[in-house]
Amino acid sequence: MSPFRHVFWKSYREAGHLAEQAQKILDHQRDLLTPARITELEAAISHLENMRSSGTRDDIAAAMTRLEATAQTSLMPYAHASMRENVEGLLTMGIVLFAFRQFFFQPMAIPTGSAQPTFNGITCEDLRYTGQSVPNLAVQAVEWALFGYHYYEVIAEQDGELGGVGPSAGSGGITSTFWKSFDVQVGRVMYAVNTSMSEGPNDFMRHMGLANDQGTLPQRYFKKGEPVIRCRVKSGDRLMVDRLTYNFRNPRRGDTVVFKSMQHPGMTANTHYIKRLVGLGGEKVRIGDDRHVVINGQRLDTTTPGFADVYSFDPTKHPVSSSYSGHVNGIGFAEGSWFSTHEAEYELLHSRDASAAQQLSAIAEEKVKVWREFTNAAWAPTDGSQNGRWAQQKSRLEAMTQSTSNFRNSQDEVTVRPGHVFCLGDNTMNSSDSRMWPVPDFPQERIVGKSGWVFWPLSRRWGWSQH
Repeated sequence: MSPFRHVFWKSYREAGHLAEQAQKILDHQRDLLTPARITELEAAISHLENMRSSGTRDDIAAAMTRLEATAQTSLMPYAHASMRENVEGLLTMGIVLFAFRQFFFQPMAIPTGSAQPTFNGITCEDLRYTGQSVPNLAVQAVEWALFGYHYYEVIAEQDGELGGVGPSAGSGGITSTFWKSFDVQVGRVMYAVNTSMSEGPNDFMRHMGLANDQGTLPQRYFKKGEPVIRCRVKSGDRLMVDRLTYNFRNPRRGDTVVFKSMQHPGMTANTHYIKRLVGLGGEKVRIGDDRHVVINGQRLDTTTPGFADVYSFDPTKHPVSSSYSGHVNGIGFAEGSWFSTHEAEYELLHSRDASAAQQLSAIAEEKVKVWREFTNAAWAPTDGSQNGRWAQQKSRLEAMTQSTSNFRNSQDEVTVRPGHVFCLGDNTMNSSDSRMWPVPDFPQERIVGKSGWVFWPLSRRWGWSQH
């Protein structure tokens, strides 16, 4: 009978709530009330509970009236009762949210591009060369709410060359909590740009399309009326970190894990990182020249759980940033950096010079020639040019191989310490990870959880993470 009453009788549910509240207040005030008052209240509560079990609706209503009257005369009134109830409700909600965050799912913003294209950090789409314009404010508001887009535009007021970029004077204080202001100098004119998306001048220049990941400037000189900045900045993915799974099993190779940096050498202190777990305690790790990781002599590939996308790259193409390119060692990093688009090529790509295409072809052929000479000693020049331009190019390439200091080539090997893990970013050309950290592994206990639900913005990555 009780389940039926609970579902179909509103008075049954209200009576239960009243009895529960009366008992709660009675327990709070028990040491302040006389024995007679306590006995009277307990009798009224017991009577109401009996009527809920077997009485009619009228019996329940009469028992509720009796309990309310008894409570009015027996219980001591609370000062600011409604405020106390609201505060109690807020505290309860806070405790529930804290418990949910601590033991189930924790929200996290992906600020950098080290996990791209699995999870996007803040990215910029330069609109200066696409013919697109900045939409009106209504469209911008909708696109921000759904897709996390922010638009920025600065038009040159006079001819000039791009000068320095730095924080605006007086940009600190409380306002810096919500946004940062940067000054962009073009010729003799200074333009102030406010943004909540950047951390420092270098990040700002990348996010505004003024520089690429290597710091190369796509354009230096601007004419009056020409856009200095016209870009669409896309917010990084917002992710729910799954903190529940690792209560029932250990992290596995191929999981995208979130971990605390603490004071680990080479990491930004006291923040969270998201990387793909590659090596476990006791394992020996190498990175081959074919851009595949080798664990204890076994090569990882697309059939290894968690690595289907990472190793889906075309081996005939050079590694590039923000695309699946496997995992590069120092040689691979030098290759990707050497064949990336640099400043001279940017200028030629957007030049109206009739010879631009021919010059680009000549640069590409020169890059291939130098790279072959660098990677094949038999092809390297042996004449006096060793002391000239070739020596400079070779020195540059050798310096690039040092970028992944723990894996300069396919022979370098790291042994993961027991109880530790070894992690790499999916964006192998733009990720700070175990390849270059002074201490390549870190304690497994620092892992907070694994990637869960991408809840904002809307994109092809929205939903439960399958990577």
